[in-house]
Amino acid sequence: MSIGDERQSLVVRGGGAEHPLTGPCTLVRSRGQWVIRGVDIPTTIANARVVDFDSPTELTVRKKEGRRYEGIIRCVADYDPPQLNFDVINVVPMEQYIPGVLAGELYEGWHNATFQAQAIAARSFALSRCQQRSSKMWDVTDTASSQMYIGVPPWDQAKDMAAATRGEVIVWKGAVVPGYFSSCCGGRAATATDAVGPNPVNAVPPLTGHQSPPYCTKAPRYRWSVTQSVASVSQAIRAWGKRTDQKDYVAIGEVISFTPITPNRHGRPTEIEVKSVGGTSITIQCVDLPGVFWEANLPSLSSGWVGAEVKDGKLVMNGRGFGHGVGLCQYGAEAMAASAIPYQRIIEFYYPQGTITKAW
Repeated sequence: MSIGDERQSLVVRGGGAEHPLTGPCTLVRSRGQWVIRGVDIPTTIANARVVDFDSPTELTVRKKEGRRYEGIIRCVADYDPPQLNFDVINVVPMEQYIPGVLAGELYEGWHNATFQAQAIAARSFALSRCQQRSSKMWDVTDTASSQMYIGVPPWDQAKDMAAATRGEVIVWKGAVVPGYFSSCCGGRAATATDAVGPNPVNAVPPLTGHQSPPYCTKAPRYRWSVTQSVASVSQAIRAWGKRTDQKDYVAIGEVISFTPITPNRHGRPTEIEVKSVGGTSITIQCVDLPGVFWEANLPSLSSGWVGAEVKDGKLVMNGRGFGHGVGLCQYGAEAMAASAIPYQRIIEFYYPQGTITKAW
């Protein structure tokens, strides 16, 4: 991990002491110790699982080069020997965090009402996660597994629209609603209990899905199509069945079709019937299907709402939407904002019975 920019003054805390440094520096784990190399003499910190860097300007982890972060960069080593790996955590106030989510999730230049609605959804999601993970070292990831976060945004709209909605969250009967969202719902909403999980926090009216009309019809992935080899998809299902100990999945033959079934109250399917040569069939939950492809290193599916049939020896898959389809639809919100619908009504549409409350 590389931290700091050209000759930036840094302070790292660990092992009960402070260590002044000059950036840029590289941090690694070696023999159970922290080793910091850079312009200064190499610094070693022993007997510490956690080290904190105060207010670095740049951080490079994996391929996320040159991102700027506010707050503290906290590095937490694994417990297990040889303790070479570590988590990198940005400890940052909520209102400094939200602009980095807006810049990671939306396109610069989209309407302000879209950014305002996204800010409220993102803040509600993060606050809910903070409550659920109060005993953990971190609350959310910086990827789509939670919500995208890029640190300090390089443009002002994200900062301004976060500030315009400061402290605003979605609540229902006094409880914060996790503000789930996806890029495009495909025109029909998923419910949180079906598409995210049966956790009681998801079983609330604001997460049961929006009604018509479908505002996202012009989204690039409102409808989409991909083609895969029959053998690779069949093998992916068998491998997933083996990992999850489902013998009928392991025994399935060559796939000949996917059929969306079991629609929810909005007409969006929750399961996919997979038929194979010989007439055998299995049922896969829509929420699980993208993971089947991902685990097999196949090109990812935009969503689990997909039908398929064999054409010219290939499995042609036609799907709708991008993401799980719960809560805010980003392309739908942008279409609403383009029609001068304010952010309060956008939230009202995508989180029915939820109310916007200023939490701070």
